Amino acid sequence: MHEVSRFVENNTITRLAGLLVGHAESKKALTGCTVVICPEGAIVGCDIRGGYPGTFDTQSIEATRSYVRKQAVFLVGGDVFGLVAADGIQRWLIEKKIADAKSPSKLPGVVGANIYDLDFSKPTKVSYSKLGYLACVNASNRTVKEGRVGAGISATVGKFLGIQYSSRGGIGSSAISLGNGLQVGSLIVTNAEGNIIDPKTGITLAGARWPGHDFVELVDVSEEYLRSDRDGGSTTVGIVATNARLSHEHTIKVAQMASAGLARTINPVHTCGDGDTIFGLSMGTWMRIPDSRNLVSLIGSLAAEQVAKSVTRSVKMSNTD
Repeated sequence: MHEVSRFVENNTITRLAGLLVGHAESKKALTGCTVVICPEGAIVGCDIRGGYPGTFDTQSIEATRSYVRKQAVFLVGGDVFGLVAADGIQRWLIEKKIADAKSPSKLPGVVGANIYDLDFSKPTKVSYSKLGYLACVNASNRTVKEGRVGAGISATVGKFLGIQYSSRGGIGSSAISLGNGLQVGSLIVTNAEGNIIDPKTGITLAGARWPGHDFVELVDVSEEYLRSDRDGGSTTVGIVATNARLSHEHTIKVAQMASAGLARTINPVHTCGDGDTIFGLSMGTWMRIPDSRNLVSLIGSLAAEQVAKSVTRSVKMSNTD
């Protein structure tokens, strides 16, 4: 865990003070883990829109729950195999005394979500527990590395015709600070069945490439899509965070609004084969304006914008070589 000075402007999620991000990946197994750590804890909510989600302990952060203050949220490859990363993260939190194995009020609070990267990854060739632990070791407040790193090392997009026609996905991050000190940031692992669209221009940035064509949209190949037998194999997951102090219910609402950022940039989105999941974090360090409906609506709007930017950055950073 590294705290570093901020002489260079940071426009990623680690712009928010008290929030650390770490990546770990296996070049041999082509899979990885990304973790967001809040040493002082954060209120966490969740919004799941896709039909094929894979998550860890999200029941504990549903509406009306009590155990909603967490120290870590992880995003991981490996589908069901990847959720074991939670073990290594919990172990690291205890070793660093951020959590306590015996104190009911300070048990390691960890939630997470996975992506399906099994078209390229080899999950039986790596320990996801070790990847989770190493991601924590690598965590810092430095500008987040983007592209094909961490949980996004084998991410792909535009898979509605099959993996052979897809493009690279990856990790992207973005953040904004208002003049009054309010901050909102996002971190997204883009691994979508749909194509990635620039919301400003409507131009497809990455996605399905039909033989003899550039990018094609689902509507153009609907008959081929209906005849295909692809089942699952996608999922875009991510985190939005604010330094504002929000209630748990309002943190969930921010996550819900942030999901609009996926709809602005991914087409189709939230399909039966995607497990799209967004976590919302309230750091609670900015209290200039009390929690209110208008504050939540503003933060949710800013979060959706940052999610859209993160998605487009993820494919731009992954397809530059």
